[in-house]
Amino acid sequence: MSKKAGWISAGVVASLVAGGAVYATTSNSDSHGTVIRVVDGDTVDLQIAGEETRVRLLNIDTPETVDPDKAVECMGPEATDYLSSLLGPGEKVDLEYDVEREDRYGRTLAGVFKDDLFVNSAIAAAGLGVAVKYAPNVKFYDEVLAAEQQAADTGEGLFSPAVDCTIPAQLDEAGTALSEVSALPADSIEEAESLMGEAAAAVGVGLAVKSALGKAKAATHPVTYALLNGRYASDVSRLSTRIDDTRRLEAVHKEQRAELVEKEKQRKEAERKKKEAEAKAKKAAEAEKKAEAAAQRAAEQRAAAKAAQKAQQKRYSAPKSTPRTQPKKSAPKTNSYSNYTGPRCYAPGGKTWKPC
Repeated sequence: MSKKAGWISAGVVASLVAGGAVYATTSNSDSHGTVIRVVDGDTVDLQIAGEETRVRLLNIDTPETVDPDKAVECMGPEATDYLSSLLGPGEKVDLEYDVEREDRYGRTLAGVFKDDLFVNSAIAAAGLGVAVKYAPNVKFYDEVLAAEQQAADTGEGLFSPAVDCTIPAQLDEAGTALSEVSALPADSIEEAESLMGEAAAAVGVGLAVKSALGKAKAATHPVTYALLNGRYASDVSRLSTRIDDTRRLEAVHKEQRAELVEKEKQRKEAERKKKEAEAKAKKAAEAEKKAEAAAQRAAEQRAAAKAAQKAQQKRYSAPKSTPRTQPKKSAPKTNSYSNYTGPRCYAPGGKTWKPC
């Protein structure tokens, strides 16, 4: 080998060594970062290789909080607070990448590790995010999904029925209202009306929950939408079925009320007729009693009259003892023709006369 050739070979080797050293330094430097700030539940700004870089955690999606075109989702602020508690400014982290290094927004895609803690799955384990696949980046999906399942099993965060805004809490609210409506027949009109009201109110709660959940769209509520169409799809379907069942139950109670109203109407009519019959019977009895009393009084009056008549007859038929009286001497008759001046005809003896 010539001297010139030897210098060339030495230069190539030196160049390759130097290039390898530069590559190794670059490759090694982008696997570490320093926390600058937490943006939201799944995004953090890091200092990587001397540059501020926005990093989107791989295979985890947390509820929205900062996108102006999207609503603040349930547990979104909590997810941000949780990530802030894990990654404070100035803390060191390690990064692992998958097939694609950036998303369409220019954010770096990575798995973030703090000491022995895999931050991506820690968020899911706290119930503050769901596992997602954005092919071809699926490197951490299974681990994050396992953490999500753990949170679902223990009722953490998004899976807690104790947090009003979560899907389980809303489904429980509707389910409780719908399950409390009795299917037993009512014993009274009032009870039937009460059951009708309870059924209508429960249906109202169910429809309100269904409507609220139905407003969650992929573009505005990505995490809620993913849960509704994945983990909770069957629960939402059951909610619709239970609403329909309760509507039918409301109709049954309405029909029962109508039957009870008709029975009550018939009962009142029968009672009215019975009272009317009793009143007529009482009136007839009183009339009969009055007639009997009148007949009794008439009989008593007849008996009294008859007794009086008999007494009178007895009194008149009894012999009377009266003192004997001397016959009255007749007064001498005088003529009543004192003014008569005509001829007179005298009776024998010449004491009386009359006109001739």
